[in-house]
Order: sequence, then structure tokens, then C-alpha cells
Amino acid sequence: MTRRFLRRRRERRSVGQALAEFALVAPVFFLLLFAIIEAGRFMIYYETLNNAAREGARYAIVNGANTLGCPSGPPAPNSAPCDVPGDNVRARVRSAAFGVLGSSVTVTPEWRNPDGSPGGNNGRGMTVNVAATYTYSSLVPIVPLPPITINAESTLVINN
Repeated sequence: MTRRFLRRRRERRSVGQALAEFALVAPVFFLLLFAIIEAGRFMIYYETLNNAAREGARYAIVNGANTLGCPSGPPAPNSAPCDVPGDNVRARVRSAAFGVLGSSVTVTPEWRNPDGSPGGNNGRGMTVNVAATYTYSSLVPIVPLPPITINAESTLVINN
């Protein structure tokens, strides 16, 4: 046999060997790659939800019972304070999280008395606790993750 024929035969073997090695390594490589992508997505969603809850609590403390920012103007003396049900706080959290999380964020604002007992309104010295919840699901089905519930909470004292 000639040397040229033997060299071609060795080249074919090395190509076949490379294909076999790639077939063994590729699934592990892509699983690791997609796991890193999913971990990054989870961290973005987690941080976005935390920032949205903080933004909602900040909105609640700045726009308390005595604020001029009520839709109908400042509340009259001895009348109900502005936004006690927390609809504006919910809207603020959802708008802060909408770009990443969409509209499926659950928001629960809760006002507490200065002693920490539940109830009260959004008057000065009261505490507001904004809790937000989102269910994260994997984008790539290769990484077998069950849906994960992300919770974020922020508590601040109302200044206005």
C-alpha cells in the first residue's frame, strides 16, 4: 500500500473519532449552557420582583394620607385617607415589573399600626408592607425545572 493511501485512512479515522467524541460531549455541554442561561433568567426575575416591591413600598410612603398626589387632591380633615385599599400601590408594582415579568405578578399591600399590629391606614407613622409574588417557569424544556414561586417583600414607614 502506498503512503498516500495510509495517510487518507488515518485522516478518516480521526474525523470519525472527533464525531464520536462530539456526540458524547455535546449533550453535557448544551445542558450546562442552558442551565447557566436559566440561572441568569431566574436572577433577573428575582431582582426585578424585589425592585418592584421596593418601588411599591416607596410609592406608598411618599403618597400617604396627607399627600397632594391623591387623584382627588388632598383628603379633607376627618375623611378617609387616600388609597387605603392599595390600588395605586398595586398598579405601581405591576408597572415597575411589567417589562420583565408581565402582568402575572400578585401584589399584597398591608398597612400596620406603629406597634406592628395589622390594620390602620396609610397615615403618617404607619408601616406599609408590600409583598409581591411571581411564579417562574423554565423557558427551555431541556432543563427540567418545576415552577418556582418567587416572593419579594418590602416594609417602610409612611412619611407623608
